[in-house]
Amino acid sequence: GGVGKTTLATVLYDRISQQFVACCFIDDVSKNYRLHDGPLGVQKQILDQTLGQDNHQIHNHYNATNLIRCRLCHQKALMILDNVDHIEQLEKIAVHREWLGAGSRIIIISRDEHILKQYGVDAVYQVPLLDSTNSLQLLCRKAFKLDHILNSYEGLVKYILNYVNGLPLAL
Repeated sequence: GGVGKTTLATVLYDRISQQFVACCFIDDVSKNYRLHDGPLGVQKQILDQTLGQDNHQIHNHYNATNLIRCRLCHQKALMILDNVDHIEQLEKIAVHREWLGAGSRIIIISRDEHILKQYGVDAVYQVPLLDSTNSLQLLCRKAFKLDHILNSYEGLVKYILNYVNGLPLAL
């Protein structure tokens, strides 16, 4: 946690979403799944964001799954599912790339690579920690609002950089 998965996905979404007819970014699938009717709550968000589908006519999981499959089958869609923490969430949300139009992409963000492999994703990208140069730059910009270390803080900065070991959220 804290390496920047959601931040990178947000930037990617902002940069490429205009290339797709239907787009959605489901923030924190795990939380939404727990708090809003399980898979049905997430499916309603997908339909709302991609099609502007009125949630009042969606009464059950089967109905939502069928709407997603039928209404998005010819659409070039981009779906980002953030913070998936169980394989069952993906299976019950029931969104499959082959149900979507040509050129569609589903991006799944998870801390657990095993979930992605078990679900059968095409590629896994592991977000790397920051190198020492980028760590220093981020710390200086956030702490000092400058691109360099203030002389009186050199020792403290070196200690902090060593301690956080390139984790952006810690910086």
